[in-house]
Amino acid sequence: MAEWASPEDVERAAEEWTPYQIACRLYRHPWRPHNVVHRPGSYTITQRCPQCRARRWQNITEAGYPITRWHIDYTNADGYLLHGMGRVGYAGQAVLRIINLRTLAIIEEPE
Repeated sequence: MAEWASPEDVERAAEEWTPYQIACRLYRHPWRPHNVVHRPGSYTITQRCPQCRARRWQNITEAGYPITRWHIDYTNADGYLLHGMGRVGYAGQAVLRIINLRTLAIIEEPE
């Protein structure tokens, strides 16, 4: 069972995140191709997120079928993970949405 970070912990952590890291948390990563390694019988596809610098990889057969699920490495995404606090859950996502709104121009409409 996943441990969820408190909204307060998420808000404190987000103070250290770039707007790009917050966007990755909210909207998922815009993965881009990085490289492909071929071995007899399989390929390893590596992609990088240009926003938060995370990396993911997956092994596929030479026919294109997945051998493994995607694996994500946040080693180069400094401060991205909430070590010891848990994962960002529903309440944490709400906090990040409000933080993200503060970076946008908001158009007020009369009722």
